Amino acid sequence: MNTELKNELTIVRVLNAPRERVWRACRESEALKQWWGQPKDATMLICEVDFRVGGSLLCGIERPGDARIWFKWTYREIVDGEELVMEQHLSDETGSERDSTDFPASMVTLRLEDMNGKTKLTIVHAGMASEVNRVENFKEGWSQSLDRLAESLTHR
Repeated sequence: MNTELKNELTIVRVLNAPRERVWRACRESEALKQWWGQPKDATMLICEVDFRVGGSLLCGIERPGDARIWFKWTYREIVDGEELVMEQHLSDETGSERDSTDFPASMVTLRLEDMNGKTKLTIVHAGMASEVNRVENFKEGWSQSLDRLAESLTHR
């Protein structure tokens, strides 16, 4: 019997917005606060962006009844308007990494493709699963975040 954890998730969404608008939503602080890494009941109170290879995205996210949780993504590759590759870490408010066996470092890749005024967004998240946090949890979280992204794009 194979007891190895599935450790990669791919989600594809077609968004009803031009690629440049989706790209802005993936790199600008105020736009990221509307959707990035947030299930439907969460709020991002802090979002610091240093958008360059080697720079980082630091976010403080809260859910009702829970303490604020911090994440840091380090930008590993940026292809303007087309692709982001980021290393994700659980962190503290200063950006110090707090990875563990329950919350390991992982890689997130976003690819944007133009589809005649719409955007095909492909997200690949790899290396994040643990005994505590299964791929299915991340699938649900990404799905809710992408619902929020789609909604935020209708108001821009």
